[in-house]
Amino acid sequence: MLPLHKIALRMFALLVIPTLLVSESAFAAARVDEAPSKTVRYHDLNLNSPEGVVSLYERIHAAALDVCRSAESPWRQSLESWTEREWCVNHAVSNAVQSVHNEKLSAYYWQQIRTRRVH
Repeated sequence: MLPLHKIALRMFALLVIPTLLVSESAFAAARVDEAPSKTVRYHDLNLNSPEGVVSLYERIHAAALDVCRSAESPWRQSLESWTEREWCVNHAVSNAVQSVHNEKLSAYYWQQIRTRRVH
């Protein structure tokens, strides 16, 4: 069972991810007292093209990995910490994709989920 402070920290990180998606006209200033965050910019991508959608998804996934990364070294992590990280990444990506409000990105995201479940 996870300690309550770890659950609260993970939930806070999940709530922060959707706010990390910034268009070219917006700017987010990082504060020292905030949870780890990563800004994902996508103003340079054409989300009407498959390439643009894949690029944004990859950026979102990479940002989620960074935000959810454990402080422990990879070779010292327990199965529980890997499971927590995977849960954090999956939920962070889901929330970020949803916050973009793009049907093509959402469809690509669901395709990725189905592909992972089959393998």
